[in-house]
Amino acid sequence: MRSQQTRSGLLQERHNASPVVPASAEPLNAMRDRSLSPDRNPEERLPRGQRGPHVGVKLANHSVWVVSKGGHPLTPMTPAKARKLMRARVAKPVWSRFNEMGIQMLVETRHETLVTTLGVDHGTKFEGYAVVCGTENNLAVKLDLPSKKLLVKKLEARRHLRRARRFRNCRRRPQRFDNRSRAGFLAPSQAMIVGSRLKMLRKFFSCYPIQSVGLEDVRFDHAHKRWGANFSTVEIGKARIREFIEAHAELHEFAGYDTKDLRLQYGYRKIADKHADRFEAHCSDALALACEAGEGSRIEPGRMIVVDDTYRPVRRQLHDTQPAPGGIRARYSQGTVFGLRKGLLVGRPDGNQGRLCGEYRGGYRYYDQRGRRQSTRKLAWACGHWITRLGKEAAIPPAP
Repeated sequence: MRSQQTRSGLLQERHNASPVVPASAEPLNAMRDRSLSPDRNPEERLPRGQRGPHVGVKLANHSVWVVSKGGHPLTPMTPAKARKLMRARVAKPVWSRFNEMGIQMLVETRHETLVTTLGVDHGTKFEGYAVVCGTENNLAVKLDLPSKKLLVKKLEARRHLRRARRFRNCRRRPQRFDNRSRAGFLAPSQAMIVGSRLKMLRKFFSCYPIQSVGLEDVRFDHAHKRWGANFSTVEIGKARIREFIEAHAELHEFAGYDTKDLRLQYGYRKIADKHADRFEAHCSDALALACEAGEGSRIEPGRMIVVDDTYRPVRRQLHDTQPAPGGIRARYSQGTVFGLRKGLLVGRPDGNQGRLCGEYRGGYRYYDQRGRRQSTRKLAWACGHWITRLGKEAAIPPAP
């Protein structure tokens, strides 16, 4: 116990830099084209001869999210204004779980905000979110949901362990509560998906002054059609999502065919490859819903990131299922590593970083950027941010 307290007490959460695990050498919050200054007009376009990989993309000018002294979200501002406020010591930098930098005011300010809407396009494996504040798409997020198949395998393994335990000569105790109650029950595989969605919504509402939400209401006639099993993943848990949104903002629901009509009306493009880290995969539908829930006018697509929420560690399995020679059952997992929760982003003193996954020979084991397991004896920092990567933003067609 003493060694656990010593290891965890030496770690500090990083506040002055982004703990992102990038997919490439480019940092997450780097300007996509340095010829565009944050002070320039957001409607301005790059000359055709100087266009880079993000051809014709409108850079969101107000890209820094803001919270008040009491923690209430305010209207986003430009990076230049945020720098001035921090130099004047009336604001301090803060980071969101999206690895996006924002500021928190240290003095009292006014609380008037622009019309801010959130578009949500739910899916079975991937989802799209888009925040619109005023006339800008401040942030678009593609969410990679956790895998239901992996959780089903864990449930089957747990079932086998429980059945094997019943054959052992163990003590029995009476149940502490009615564990057969079905009130508000969600299957574990569905509850995992709903919990991931609620995490995203909570973070959006904590960073942006969202006043209305455009949500796609997925419905399928399961009684007469048998080919829509995947739709049940989106349909189950809708009541909890509605309850959370209605407690924080005004909810506007749209049918699936309405989403398609709105996307065509606003001129957004969509591709068939749902796995692609592109704006047109899921965020185009979310942006169309956000526009309709707000002012009802077209908003140019803004910057996009991809949030990876697929990792689910083995939380608690005390011993290995296969005994070692001599009948010894080796320790397997306790859900924490020297007092740190599995799944945290961790960094080594040499700059390498990854996701904490276990213990190895008295040290830490983590997954690096390529998904390979590595080990280390020392950690420099640890934080609870999501792993994010840059997505390919929507390209605006050139003017004829």
